[in-house]
Amino acid sequence: MENERTIYETVMGSRVNDVHWWRTKKAMKTAELPLTKSGFELFIALRKTSPRYFSQYHKIKGQVSKVESSIGEGCTGEQFINLLEKLEIVPNKGTISRWFKNAGGYKAKAFYAKQVLIPICAVALIYKAKVQDSKLSKVA
Repeated sequence: MENERTIYETVMGSRVNDVHWWRTKKAMKTAELPLTKSGFELFIALRKTSPRYFSQYHKIKGQVSKVESSIGEGCTGEQFINLLEKLEIVPNKGTISRWFKNAGGYKAKAFYAKQVLIPICAVALIYKAKVQDSKLSKVA
C-alpha cells in the first residue's frame, strides 16, 4: 500500500497529502487503471490532457490498446488526425489544439512520440463516446 504511494509520489515529483492520495486511488480504481508506474503515468497524462474526462477511461480501454498498435513508436500530427478520422472522430480545430496543448501545440508535420499520443487518443475516444451519447439522448 505504501509502496504504491511512494511510486505515485516519485512519478509526480513531490509528496502528496493523505486526502490527495485517497482521491487518486479512488479515481484510478473507477477508471480501472493499475496502481503501477505505467498506470500512474497514464493517469497523470490523462488528467493533464483532459481533467473532465479521465474518469471515463474504463469505457474505452480496449479501444486504446487497438489504436496503440497503429501508432507504433509515434507518428506525425497529420497521420494521427487521419487515424482519428478512420475511427470516425472528427473534432474541430480548437478541440485538437486543446488536446495537444501539453505536447507543445499541434503541428501537422511535427513528430509526436507514443507516450504523448496515447493520452490524446484516449481523450479522443472518450470525446467520441460523449458525442454519441449526446446524439442518442437528443433522439430519445
